[in-house]
Amino acid sequence: MLKHLTRNIAIMAVLTLIMGVVLKLYIANTGTVPAADNATHYTDGSYTATAAGYLSEVTVTVTITGGKVTGVTADASGETPALGGAAAQQLAQQLTETGSTSGVDAVSGSTLTSNAVLAAMEDCMAQAAQ
Repeated sequence: MLKHLTRNIAIMAVLTLIMGVVLKLYIANTGTVPAADNATHYTDGSYTATAAGYLSEVTVTVTITGGKVTGVTADASGETPALGGAAAQQLAQQLTETGSTSGVDAVSGSTLTSNAVLAAMEDCMAQAAQ
């Protein structure tokens, strides 16, 4: 009985390892394309939107060039500078790099300001899509 149990455990470990390698290869060969790379349907221009933050309105401006996001600025000057203000700047950088809100998470400790930045970014992208 112990011999069969040991054999079954070894077989399961080998199969798990093989499945992990296959999954890793699959992901490496079929990785997703970031939204900024396939955002050619956006109209070039500068788009601005606001959303309610923790203490004030947060304004986001998105610049689209060649159908892709080339710049994002976030004005959270009415928010707490060390928390909301810093979070807005961090998010603006991440949003510029990713070209969308996909995969960008709220900054811990500044959730309301982060959500305002992300909502305003979505509004800007909706404007650019029209």
